[in-house]
Amino acid sequence: MKTHIKCPICGEFHDHLVYQFHSEIDQPMLARLHEEAPTWQPSLGACTRCLDQAQLELQLAQLQGTGKPDEVNGYKILPTPVRLMAEDCLTGKGVTICMIDSGFFPHPDLVQPENRILAHLDVTEGFTPAPTADCQLLTANWQWHGTMTSVVAAGNGFLSGGMYRGIASGANLVLLKVMEEGVGITGGNIVKAIDWAIENRKRYNIRIINLSVYDDRNASFTDSELDKAVERALAKGIVVVAAAGNDPSAPILPPANSPHAITVGGLNDRNTLDPLLNTLYHSAFGETIDRFQKPDLVAPSIWLAAPMLPGTPQQVEAAVLYELLSTDDDLLRLKLDTLLPKTELDGQLVFENTQAIRRAVGERIGEAKYISPHYQHADGTSFAAPIVCSVIAQVLEVNPRLDPATIREILCMTARQLPGESAERQGWGVIQPSHAVQMAAGQPLSALPGIQPVVDYKRMVVEFYLNQTEAESVVLTGDFTGWRTDGLPLKNGEVKGLWKGEFPFSGSGVYRYKFLIDRELWLADPRNFYRESDGFGGFNSKLIIV
Repeated sequence: MKTHIKCPICGEFHDHLVYQFHSEIDQPMLARLHEEAPTWQPSLGACTRCLDQAQLELQLAQLQGTGKPDEVNGYKILPTPVRLMAEDCLTGKGVTICMIDSGFFPHPDLVQPENRILAHLDVTEGFTPAPTADCQLLTANWQWHGTMTSVVAAGNGFLSGGMYRGIASGANLVLLKVMEEGVGITGGNIVKAIDWAIENRKRYNIRIINLSVYDDRNASFTDSELDKAVERALAKGIVVVAAAGNDPSAPILPPANSPHAITVGGLNDRNTLDPLLNTLYHSAFGETIDRFQKPDLVAPSIWLAAPMLPGTPQQVEAAVLYELLSTDDDLLRLKLDTLLPKTELDGQLVFENTQAIRRAVGERIGEAKYISPHYQHADGTSFAAPIVCSVIAQVLEVNPRLDPATIREILCMTARQLPGESAERQGWGVIQPSHAVQMAAGQPLSALPGIQPVVDYKRMVVEFYLNQTEAESVVLTGDFTGWRTDGLPLKNGEVKGLWKGEFPFSGSGVYRYKFLIDRELWLADPRNFYRESDGFGGFNSKLIIV
Protein backbone atom coordinates (compact mmCIF):
# COMPACT_ATOMS: atom_id res chain seq x y z
CA MET A 1 0.00 0.00 0.00
CA LYS A 2 1.41 3.36 -1.01
CA THR A 3 1.96 6.10 1.57
CA HIS A 4 0.47 9.43 0.58
CA ILE A 5 2.57 12.48 1.46
CA LYS A 6 1.23 16.01 1.80
CA CYS A 7 2.92 18.57 -0.44
CA PRO A 8 3.96 21.63 1.63
CA ILE A 9 3.27 23.91 -1.35
CA CYS A 10 -0.25 22.96 -2.50
CA GLY A 11 -1.36 20.95 0.54
CA GLU A 12 -2.52 18.02 -1.60
CA PHE A 13 -1.48 14.40 -1.01
CA HIS A 14 0.79 12.57 -3.49
CA ASP A 15 2.60 9.26 -3.78
CA HIS A 16 5.97 10.98 -3.52
CA LEU A 17 7.70 14.36 -3.35
CA VAL A 18 10.86 15.63 -5.03
CA TYR A 19 13.70 16.68 -2.76
CA GLN A 20 16.66 16.96 -5.13
CA PHE A 21 17.28 20.33 -6.77
CA HIS A 22 20.20 21.88 -8.63
CA SER A 23 21.42 24.79 -6.51
CA GLU A 24 22.13 27.05 -9.51
CA ILE A 25 20.00 25.92 -12.45
CA ASP A 26 16.84 25.42 -10.36
CA GLN A 27 17.20 28.74 -8.52
CA PRO A 28 14.47 30.58 -10.52
CA MET A 29 12.03 27.74 -9.92
CA LEU A 30 12.88 27.62 -6.22
CA ALA A 31 12.30 31.37 -5.98
CA ARG A 32 8.89 30.91 -7.61
CA LEU A 33 8.00 28.22 -5.07
CA HIS A 34 9.08 30.55 -2.24
CA GLU A 35 6.66 33.16 -3.58
CA GLU A 36 3.89 30.59 -3.39
CA ALA A 37 4.86 29.39 0.10
CA PRO A 38 7.23 31.85 1.88
CA THR A 39 8.19 29.38 4.65
CA TRP A 40 8.99 26.56 2.24
CA GLN A 41 12.51 25.12 2.01
CA PRO A 42 13.84 22.67 -0.62
CA SER A 43 14.51 20.10 2.11
CA LEU A 44 10.72 19.86 2.66
CA GLY A 45 10.20 18.62 -0.89
CA ALA A 46 7.50 19.49 -3.42
CA CYS A 47 5.10 17.53 -5.61
CA THR A 48 5.71 17.24 -9.34
CA ARG A 49 2.53 19.18 -10.06
CA CYS A 50 3.82 22.23 -8.18
CA LEU A 51 7.23 21.93 -9.86
CA ASP A 52 5.64 21.75 -13.30
CA GLN A 53 3.41 24.73 -12.54
CA ALA A 54 6.38 26.79 -11.33
CA GLN A 55 8.35 26.02 -14.49
CA LEU A 56 5.28 26.75 -16.59
CA GLU A 57 4.92 30.18 -14.99
CA LEU A 58 8.60 30.92 -15.59
CA GLN A 59 8.27 29.89 -19.23
CA LEU A 60 5.19 32.07 -19.73
CA ALA A 61 6.91 35.01 -18.07
CA GLN A 62 9.90 34.58 -20.37
CA LEU A 63 7.67 34.48 -23.46
CA GLN A 64 5.72 37.54 -22.30
CA GLY A 65 9.01 39.37 -22.11
CA THR A 66 9.61 38.72 -25.81
CA GLY A 67 6.61 40.81 -26.78
CA LYS A 68 5.11 37.92 -28.76
CA PRO A 69 1.66 37.28 -27.28
CA ASP A 70 0.97 34.65 -29.92
CA GLU A 71 3.76 32.55 -28.43
CA VAL A 72 2.32 32.97 -24.94
CA ASN A 73 -1.14 31.98 -26.10
CA GLY A 74 0.17 29.25 -28.37
CA TYR A 75 2.66 28.06 -25.76
CA LYS A 76 5.34 26.87 -28.15
CA ILE A 77 6.87 23.47 -27.43
CA LEU A 78 9.90 22.20 -29.32
CA PRO A 79 9.20 19.04 -31.36
CA THR A 80 11.13 16.01 -30.16
CA PRO A 81 13.24 15.53 -33.33
CA VAL A 82 14.30 19.19 -33.11
CA ARG A 83 15.26 19.12 -29.44
CA LEU A 84 17.44 16.02 -29.99
CA MET A 85 18.66 17.03 -33.48
CA ALA A 86 17.56 13.69 -34.95
CA GLU A 87 18.10 12.75 -38.58
CA ASP A 88 15.17 14.07 -40.66
CA CYS A 89 15.75 11.59 -43.48
CA LEU A 90 15.13 8.57 -41.23
CA THR A 91 11.73 7.58 -39.84
CA GLY A 92 12.15 3.99 -38.64
CA LYS A 93 10.40 2.77 -41.78
CA GLY A 94 10.05 -1.00 -41.91
CA VAL A 95 10.75 -1.42 -38.18
CA THR A 96 7.96 -2.42 -35.78
CA ILE A 97 7.78 -1.18 -32.19
CA CYS A 98 5.59 -3.19 -29.82
CA MET A 99 3.99 -0.87 -27.26
CA ILE A 100 2.79 -2.64 -24.10
CA ASP A 101 0.69 -0.22 -22.09
CA SER A 102 -2.59 0.45 -20.28
CA GLY A 103 -4.57 0.90 -23.49
CA PHE A 104 -4.63 2.77 -26.78
CA PHE A 105 -6.73 4.85 -29.11
CA PRO A 106 -6.03 4.61 -32.86
CA HIS A 107 -4.96 8.23 -33.07
CA PRO A 108 -4.92 10.01 -36.45
CA ASP A 109 -1.15 10.52 -36.07
CA LEU A 110 -0.83 6.73 -36.30
CA VAL A 111 -3.49 5.83 -38.85
CA GLN A 112 -3.62 8.80 -41.27
CA PRO A 113 -2.92 8.96 -44.14
CA GLU A 114 -1.69 5.36 -43.74
CA ASN A 115 -2.60 3.00 -40.92
CA ARG A 116 0.70 1.85 -39.39
CA ILE A 117 -0.93 -0.14 -36.56
CA LEU A 118 -0.33 -3.75 -37.59
CA ALA A 119 -2.11 -5.26 -34.58
CA HIS A 120 -4.13 -3.81 -31.70
CA LEU A 121 -5.01 -6.45 -29.10
CA ASP A 122 -6.42 -6.69 -25.61
CA VAL A 123 -4.19 -9.01 -23.59
CA THR A 124 -6.69 -9.14 -20.73
CA GLU A 125 -9.39 -10.55 -23.02
CA GLY A 126 -7.36 -13.37 -24.53
CA PHE A 127 -5.66 -11.22 -27.19
CA THR A 128 -8.95 -10.30 -28.82
CA PRO A 129 -8.68 -7.55 -31.45
CA ALA A 130 -9.40 -4.05 -30.22
CA PRO A 131 -11.83 -1.94 -32.32
CA THR A 132 -10.28 -0.71 -35.56
CA ALA A 133 -9.57 2.89 -36.46
CA ASP A 134 -12.60 2.90 -38.72
CA CYS A 135 -15.00 2.45 -35.80
CA GLN A 136 -16.61 5.38 -34.06
CA LEU A 137 -15.00 5.01 -30.65
CA LEU A 138 -15.78 6.63 -27.37
CA THR A 139 -12.42 7.28 -25.74
CA ALA A 140 -11.79 6.15 -22.16
CA ASN A 141 -9.28 7.29 -19.55
CA TRP A 142 -7.34 4.01 -19.69
CA GLN A 143 -6.50 4.75 -23.34
CA TRP A 144 -4.68 7.99 -22.50
CA HIS A 145 -1.29 6.68 -21.36
CA GLY A 146 -0.69 4.20 -24.17
CA THR A 147 -1.93 6.63 -26.80
CA MET A 148 0.54 9.26 -25.66
CA THR A 149 3.51 6.87 -25.46
CA SER A 150 2.82 5.43 -28.92
CA VAL A 151 2.38 8.83 -30.56
CA VAL A 152 5.47 10.26 -28.84
CA ALA A 153 7.48 7.41 -30.36
CA ALA A 154 5.94 7.05 -33.81
CA GLY A 155 3.31 9.72 -34.45
CA ASN A 156 3.60 11.53 -37.79
CA GLY A 157 2.08 14.80 -36.58
CA PHE A 158 -0.97 14.43 -38.84
CA LEU A 159 -3.09 16.74 -36.66
CA SER A 160 -0.31 19.33 -36.40
CA GLY A 161 0.72 19.52 -40.02
CA GLY A 162 3.76 17.35 -39.27
CA MET A 163 5.12 19.59 -36.50
CA TYR A 164 4.64 17.31 -33.50
CA ARG A 165 5.90 14.08 -34.97
CA GLY A 166 7.99 11.42 -33.31
CA ILE A 167 11.55 10.50 -34.28
CA ALA A 168 10.23 7.20 -35.73
CA SER A 169 7.32 8.77 -37.61
CA GLY A 170 7.35 6.02 -40.25
CA ALA A 171 7.65 3.00 -37.96
CA ASN A 172 4.95 0.37 -37.65
CA LEU A 173 3.29 -0.42 -34.33
CA VAL A 174 1.85 -3.37 -32.46
CA LEU A 175 -0.32 -2.19 -29.55
CA LEU A 176 -0.99 -4.55 -26.62
CA LYS A 177 -3.41 -3.41 -23.91
CA VAL A 178 -2.64 -4.76 -20.41
CA MET A 179 -5.00 -2.70 -18.23
CA GLU A 180 -7.67 -4.96 -16.74
CA GLU A 181 -10.89 -3.39 -15.55
CA GLY A 182 -11.18 -3.51 -11.77
CA VAL A 183 -7.67 -4.94 -11.45
CA GLY A 184 -5.28 -2.52 -13.11
CA ILE A 185 -1.94 -3.41 -14.69
CA THR A 186 -0.38 -6.63 -13.42
CA GLY A 187 3.01 -8.17 -13.99
CA GLY A 188 1.31 -11.30 -15.24
CA ASN A 189 -0.44 -9.49 -18.08
CA ILE A 190 2.78 -7.72 -19.05
CA VAL A 191 4.52 -11.12 -19.21
CA LYS A 192 1.73 -12.46 -21.46
CA ALA A 193 2.16 -9.47 -23.76
CA ILE A 194 5.94 -9.90 -24.00
CA ASP A 195 5.63 -13.60 -24.76
CA TRP A 196 3.03 -12.86 -27.45
CA ALA A 197 5.43 -10.35 -29.00
CA ILE A 198 8.21 -12.96 -28.99
CA GLU A 199 5.96 -15.55 -30.62
CA ASN A 200 4.80 -13.10 -33.30
CA ARG A 201 8.06 -11.23 -33.84
CA LYS A 202 8.68 -12.59 -37.33
CA ARG A 203 5.11 -12.08 -38.47
CA TYR A 204 5.19 -8.37 -37.63
CA ASN A 205 8.97 -7.74 -37.68
CA ILE A 206 8.90 -6.72 -34.02
CA ARG A 207 12.41 -5.49 -33.18
CA ILE A 208 11.65 -3.27 -30.17
CA ILE A 209 9.40 -3.52 -27.10
CA ASN A 210 8.52 -0.42 -25.09
CA LEU A 211 7.60 -0.92 -21.43
CA SER A 212 6.35 2.25 -19.74
CA VAL A 213 4.53 0.02 -17.24
CA TYR A 214 5.75 -1.76 -14.10
CA ASP A 215 5.24 -4.70 -11.84
CA ASP A 216 4.20 -3.75 -8.31
CA ARG A 217 6.62 -6.19 -6.68
CA ASN A 218 10.30 -5.46 -6.25
CA ALA A 219 12.35 -8.58 -6.86
CA SER A 220 15.66 -9.86 -8.16
CA PHE A 221 15.78 -10.21 -11.93
CA THR A 222 16.46 -13.91 -11.37
CA ASP A 223 13.14 -14.31 -9.53
CA SER A 224 10.89 -11.87 -11.37
CA GLU A 225 8.75 -13.51 -14.05
CA LEU A 226 8.58 -10.16 -15.81
CA ASP A 227 12.36 -9.85 -15.92
CA LYS A 228 12.62 -13.42 -17.18
CA ALA A 229 10.27 -12.48 -20.02
CA VAL A 230 12.49 -9.50 -20.86
CA GLU A 231 15.48 -11.86 -21.03
CA ARG A 232 13.55 -14.20 -23.35
CA ALA A 233 12.79 -11.27 -25.67
CA LEU A 234 16.43 -10.22 -25.75
CA ALA A 235 17.49 -13.79 -26.58
CA LYS A 236 15.18 -13.65 -29.63
CA GLY A 237 16.73 -10.44 -30.92
CA ILE A 238 14.21 -7.93 -29.53
CA VAL A 239 15.50 -4.76 -27.85
CA VAL A 240 13.54 -4.05 -24.67
CA VAL A 241 13.31 -0.47 -23.37
CA ALA A 242 11.88 0.33 -19.94
CA ALA A 243 11.01 3.59 -18.18
CA ALA A 244 12.89 4.14 -14.92
CA GLY A 245 9.96 5.75 -13.07
CA ASN A 246 9.40 9.25 -11.72
CA ASP A 247 10.19 8.89 -8.01
CA PRO A 248 13.89 9.37 -7.12
CA SER A 249 13.31 7.81 -3.70
CA ALA A 250 11.55 4.69 -5.02
CA PRO A 251 13.23 1.37 -5.88
CA ILE A 252 13.86 0.39 -9.48
CA LEU A 253 11.00 -2.04 -10.16
CA PRO A 254 10.72 -4.76 -12.81
CA PRO A 255 11.17 -4.48 -15.73
CA ALA A 256 13.39 -1.40 -15.28
CA ASN A 257 15.64 -3.37 -12.91
CA SER A 258 16.50 -5.94 -15.58
CA PRO A 259 20.08 -5.92 -16.86
CA HIS A 260 18.63 -7.03 -20.19
CA ALA A 261 16.47 -3.91 -20.55
CA ILE A 262 17.70 -0.48 -21.58
CA THR A 263 16.38 1.58 -18.68
CA VAL A 264 15.66 5.23 -19.41
CA GLY A 265 15.70 8.06 -16.91
CA GLY A 266 14.68 11.65 -17.44
CA LEU A 267 16.24 14.77 -18.95
CA ASN A 268 14.84 18.26 -18.44
CA ASP A 269 16.09 20.38 -21.36
CA ARG A 270 13.82 23.25 -20.22
CA ASN A 271 12.23 23.44 -23.66
CA THR A 272 15.34 25.06 -25.14
CA LEU A 273 18.13 24.08 -27.51
CA ASP A 274 20.78 25.39 -25.13
CA PRO A 275 22.67 22.38 -23.71
CA LEU A 276 24.01 24.53 -20.88
CA LEU A 277 20.49 24.69 -19.45
CA ASN A 278 20.04 20.91 -19.42
CA THR A 279 19.46 19.26 -16.09
CA LEU A 280 17.98 15.98 -14.89
CA TYR A 281 14.32 15.19 -14.40
CA HIS A 282 13.15 13.78 -11.06
CA SER A 283 13.36 10.13 -12.17
CA ALA A 284 14.23 6.97 -10.27
CA PHE A 285 17.86 5.92 -10.08
CA GLY A 286 20.28 3.84 -8.07
CA GLU A 287 21.24 0.23 -7.56
CA THR A 288 18.78 -2.60 -8.02
CA ILE A 289 18.49 -5.54 -5.64
CA ASP A 290 21.04 -7.28 -7.86
CA ARG A 291 23.46 -4.30 -7.64
CA PHE A 292 22.94 -3.15 -11.21
CA GLN A 293 23.19 0.60 -11.63
CA LYS A 294 20.16 2.17 -13.35
CA PRO A 295 19.22 4.06 -15.48
CA ASP A 296 21.35 3.30 -18.53
CA LEU A 297 20.45 6.48 -20.46
CA VAL A 298 18.35 9.61 -20.12
CA ALA A 299 16.01 11.21 -22.65
CA PRO A 300 13.62 14.20 -22.56
CA SER A 301 10.93 13.67 -19.93
CA ILE A 302 9.23 17.05 -19.70
CA TRP A 303 7.91 19.70 -22.12
CA LEU A 304 6.99 16.90 -24.53
CA ALA A 305 4.28 17.42 -27.14
CA ALA A 306 1.74 14.62 -26.78
CA PRO A 307 -1.77 14.08 -28.14
CA MET A 308 -5.00 14.48 -26.26
CA LEU A 309 -7.61 11.79 -26.71
CA PRO A 310 -10.01 12.99 -29.43
CA GLY A 311 -13.42 13.97 -28.13
CA THR A 312 -12.45 14.17 -24.47
CA PRO A 313 -13.40 17.29 -22.46
CA GLN A 314 -9.75 18.37 -22.52
CA GLN A 315 -9.46 18.12 -26.29
CA VAL A 316 -12.83 19.84 -26.78
CA GLU A 317 -11.80 22.68 -24.47
CA ALA A 318 -8.47 23.10 -26.26
CA ALA A 319 -10.23 23.34 -29.63
CA VAL A 320 -12.63 25.95 -28.22
CA LEU A 321 -9.86 28.04 -26.67
CA TYR A 322 -7.85 28.16 -29.89
CA GLU A 323 -11.01 28.99 -31.83
CA LEU A 324 -11.59 31.93 -29.50
CA LEU A 325 -8.03 33.12 -30.05
CA SER A 326 -8.61 33.25 -33.80
CA THR A 327 -11.96 35.09 -33.53
CA ASP A 328 -12.16 38.77 -34.46
CA ASP A 329 -12.78 41.25 -31.64
CA ASP A 330 -16.27 42.20 -32.81
CA LEU A 331 -17.45 38.56 -32.62
CA LEU A 332 -15.38 37.40 -29.64
CA ARG A 333 -17.90 38.06 -26.84
CA LEU A 334 -20.76 36.54 -28.83
CA LYS A 335 -18.78 33.38 -29.58
CA LEU A 336 -17.57 33.17 -25.97
CA ASP A 337 -21.16 33.24 -24.73
CA THR A 338 -21.92 30.18 -26.89
CA LEU A 339 -18.74 28.19 -26.20
CA LEU A 340 -18.14 29.06 -22.54
CA PRO A 341 -19.80 25.86 -21.14
CA LYS A 342 -17.19 23.75 -22.95
CA THR A 343 -14.35 25.44 -21.04
CA GLU A 344 -13.13 25.95 -17.49
CA LEU A 345 -13.23 29.75 -17.91
CA ASP A 346 -15.02 31.94 -15.37
CA GLY A 347 -18.62 32.56 -16.37
CA GLN A 348 -18.25 36.26 -15.59
CA LEU A 349 -15.74 36.59 -18.40
CA VAL A 350 -18.55 37.35 -20.88
CA PHE A 351 -18.90 40.77 -19.23
CA GLU A 352 -15.21 41.67 -19.66
CA ASN A 353 -13.59 43.52 -22.56
CA THR A 354 -11.89 41.67 -25.41
CA GLN A 355 -8.40 42.25 -24.01
CA ALA A 356 -9.35 40.64 -20.70
CA ILE A 357 -11.01 37.73 -22.54
CA ARG A 358 -7.94 37.05 -24.63
CA ARG A 359 -5.71 37.25 -21.57
CA ALA A 360 -7.91 34.77 -19.69
CA VAL A 361 -7.95 32.39 -22.66
CA GLY A 362 -4.14 32.51 -22.89
CA GLU A 363 -3.77 31.89 -19.17
CA ARG A 364 -6.10 28.89 -19.36
CA ILE A 365 -4.11 27.45 -22.25
CA GLY A 366 -0.93 27.71 -20.23
CA GLU A 367 -2.53 26.34 -17.07
CA ALA A 368 -3.91 23.28 -18.89
CA LYS A 369 -0.65 22.74 -20.82
CA TYR A 370 -2.41 22.96 -24.18
CA ILE A 371 -0.17 23.69 -27.15
CA SER A 372 -2.70 23.33 -29.98
CA PRO A 373 -6.30 22.14 -30.45
CA HIS A 374 -5.04 18.53 -30.42
CA TYR A 375 -1.88 18.45 -28.28
CA GLN A 376 -0.70 19.29 -24.81
CA HIS A 377 2.70 18.98 -23.20
CA ALA A 378 3.26 16.05 -20.87
CA ASP A 379 6.04 14.76 -18.63
CA GLY A 380 7.38 11.53 -17.16
CA THR A 381 9.90 8.83 -18.00
CA SER A 382 6.96 6.96 -19.54
CA PHE A 383 7.56 9.24 -22.53
CA ALA A 384 11.38 9.18 -22.36
CA ALA A 385 11.42 5.41 -23.01
CA PRO A 386 9.43 5.67 -26.29
CA ILE A 387 11.84 8.36 -27.47
CA VAL A 388 14.71 5.89 -27.03
CA CYS A 389 12.63 3.28 -28.88
CA SER A 390 12.21 5.73 -31.76
CA VAL A 391 15.98 6.26 -31.97
CA ILE A 392 16.53 2.49 -31.99
CA ALA A 393 14.05 2.26 -34.89
CA GLN A 394 16.21 4.72 -36.85
CA VAL A 395 19.33 2.70 -35.97
CA LEU A 396 17.68 -0.49 -37.23
CA GLU A 397 16.47 1.27 -40.36
CA VAL A 398 20.07 1.99 -41.40
CA ASN A 399 21.44 -1.34 -40.17
CA PRO A 400 18.79 -4.05 -39.62
CA ARG A 401 21.48 -6.68 -38.92
CA LEU A 402 22.34 -5.24 -35.52
CA ASP A 403 21.70 -7.40 -32.45
CA PRO A 404 20.37 -5.97 -29.15
CA ALA A 405 23.78 -6.02 -27.43
CA THR A 406 25.38 -4.00 -30.22
CA ILE A 407 22.48 -1.54 -30.23
CA ARG A 408 22.92 -1.02 -26.49
CA GLU A 409 26.61 -0.43 -27.03
CA ILE A 410 25.96 2.11 -29.78
CA LEU A 411 23.50 4.08 -27.66
CA CYS A 412 25.83 4.10 -24.66
CA MET A 413 28.97 4.95 -26.64
CA THR A 414 27.32 7.90 -28.38
CA ALA A 415 25.46 9.32 -25.35
CA ARG A 416 26.41 12.75 -23.99
CA GLN A 417 27.21 13.12 -20.31
CA LEU A 418 25.65 16.09 -18.52
CA PRO A 419 28.39 18.01 -16.72
CA GLY A 420 27.74 18.70 -13.07
CA GLU A 421 25.25 15.85 -12.73
CA SER A 422 26.00 12.54 -11.03
CA ALA A 423 26.66 9.50 -13.18
CA GLU A 424 24.33 7.46 -10.97
CA ARG A 425 21.34 9.55 -12.07
CA GLN A 426 22.11 9.76 -15.80
CA GLY A 427 23.85 6.50 -16.65
CA TRP A 428 25.81 6.93 -19.87
CA GLY A 429 24.09 10.28 -20.47
CA VAL A 430 21.67 11.90 -22.90
CA ILE A 431 20.79 9.87 -25.97
CA GLN A 432 22.20 11.32 -29.21
CA PRO A 433 20.13 10.10 -32.19
CA SER A 434 22.32 11.49 -34.96
CA HIS A 435 25.55 10.07 -33.56
CA ALA A 436 23.92 6.70 -32.86
CA VAL A 437 22.69 6.44 -36.45
CA GLN A 438 26.09 7.44 -37.83
CA MET A 439 27.84 4.81 -35.76
CA ALA A 440 25.32 2.16 -36.78
CA ALA A 441 25.69 2.96 -40.47
CA GLY A 442 29.39 3.75 -40.66
CA GLN A 443 31.11 0.96 -38.76
CA PRO A 444 31.32 -2.71 -39.69
CA LEU A 445 30.11 -3.74 -36.27
CA SER A 446 30.16 -7.43 -35.59
CA ALA A 447 27.99 -9.26 -33.10
CA LEU A 448 29.98 -9.45 -29.88
CA PRO A 449 29.10 -11.49 -26.82
CA GLY A 450 25.94 -10.03 -25.33
CA ILE A 451 27.31 -9.77 -21.78
CA GLN A 452 30.84 -8.58 -21.24
CA PRO A 453 33.41 -9.41 -20.10
CA VAL A 454 33.25 -13.14 -20.86
CA VAL A 455 34.59 -15.29 -18.03
CA ASP A 456 35.74 -18.70 -19.28
CA TYR A 457 36.05 -20.76 -16.11
CA LYS A 458 37.21 -23.84 -18.02
CA ARG A 459 40.29 -22.10 -19.41
CA MET A 460 40.53 -19.62 -16.47
CA VAL A 461 40.63 -16.58 -18.74
CA VAL A 462 38.58 -13.39 -19.14
CA GLU A 463 37.82 -12.06 -22.63
CA PHE A 464 37.28 -8.36 -23.31
CA TYR A 465 35.95 -6.72 -26.48
CA LEU A 466 35.57 -3.09 -27.56
CA ASN A 467 34.47 -1.37 -30.78
CA GLN A 468 36.74 1.62 -31.47
CA THR A 469 37.36 2.22 -35.19
CA GLU A 470 39.51 5.34 -34.83
CA ALA A 471 41.63 4.15 -31.90
CA GLU A 472 45.37 3.65 -32.31
CA SER A 473 45.68 1.79 -29.01
CA VAL A 474 43.37 0.33 -26.37
CA VAL A 475 44.58 -0.70 -22.93
CA LEU A 476 42.69 -2.48 -20.15
CA THR A 477 43.54 -1.13 -16.73
CA GLY A 478 42.02 -1.23 -13.26
CA ASP A 479 42.63 -1.94 -9.61
CA PHE A 480 44.29 -5.23 -10.65
CA THR A 481 47.02 -3.24 -12.50
CA GLY A 482 47.20 -0.39 -10.01
CA TRP A 483 45.42 1.72 -12.68
CA ARG A 484 48.68 1.95 -14.63
CA THR A 485 48.35 3.62 -18.01
CA ASP A 486 50.38 0.89 -19.71
CA GLY A 487 47.92 -1.72 -18.35
CA LEU A 488 47.00 -4.78 -20.42
CA PRO A 489 46.92 -4.07 -24.17
CA LEU A 490 44.06 -5.19 -26.43
CA LYS A 491 44.71 -6.14 -30.04
CA ASN A 492 42.93 -4.88 -33.14
CA GLY A 493 41.15 -7.93 -34.59
CA GLU A 494 40.43 -9.13 -38.09
CA VAL A 495 37.56 -6.65 -38.29
CA LYS A 496 39.09 -3.17 -38.14
CA GLY A 497 38.13 -1.41 -34.96
CA LEU A 498 37.16 -4.56 -33.07
CA TRP A 499 39.63 -4.74 -30.18
CA LYS A 500 40.08 -7.99 -28.27
CA GLY A 501 41.96 -9.10 -25.21
CA GLU A 502 42.20 -12.37 -23.28
CA PHE A 503 43.78 -12.45 -19.85
CA PRO A 504 44.20 -15.20 -17.23
CA PHE A 505 42.74 -15.05 -13.72
CA SER A 506 43.58 -17.08 -10.67
CA GLY A 507 40.76 -16.54 -8.18
CA SER A 508 37.38 -15.08 -7.35
CA GLY A 509 36.75 -11.44 -6.49
CA VAL A 510 35.31 -8.11 -7.63
CA TYR A 511 37.60 -5.96 -9.77
CA ARG A 512 37.15 -2.43 -11.14
CA TYR A 513 38.40 -1.55 -14.59
CA LYS A 514 38.24 0.81 -17.57
CA PHE A 515 39.58 0.99 -21.11
CA LEU A 516 42.22 3.63 -21.84
CA ILE A 517 42.07 4.69 -25.48
CA ASP A 518 45.11 6.30 -27.10
CA ARG A 519 46.45 7.03 -23.60
CA GLU A 520 43.92 9.87 -23.28
CA LEU A 521 40.30 8.72 -23.10
CA TRP A 522 39.15 6.70 -20.08
CA LEU A 523 36.06 4.66 -20.96
CA ALA A 524 33.90 2.33 -18.89
CA ASP A 525 32.87 -0.90 -20.62
CA PRO A 526 29.60 -0.16 -22.49
CA ARG A 527 28.69 -3.88 -22.59
CA ASN A 528 29.12 -4.57 -18.88
CA PHE A 529 25.90 -4.33 -16.84
CA TYR A 530 27.83 -3.89 -13.58
CA ARG A 531 29.23 -0.46 -12.86
CA GLU A 532 29.72 2.00 -10.03
CA SER A 533 30.71 5.62 -9.60
CA ASP A 534 34.40 6.33 -10.12
CA GLY A 535 34.29 9.39 -7.87
CA PHE A 536 35.05 11.73 -10.76
CA GLY A 537 31.63 12.01 -12.41
CA GLY A 538 31.92 8.79 -14.41
CA PHE A 539 31.82 5.01 -13.95
CA ASN A 540 34.15 2.14 -13.29
CA SER A 541 33.03 -1.18 -14.71
CA LYS A 542 33.04 -4.16 -12.36
CA LEU A 543 34.42 -7.62 -13.21
CA ILE A 544 32.85 -10.18 -10.88
CA ILE A 545 34.45 -13.61 -10.73
CA VAL A 546 32.70 -16.14 -8.49
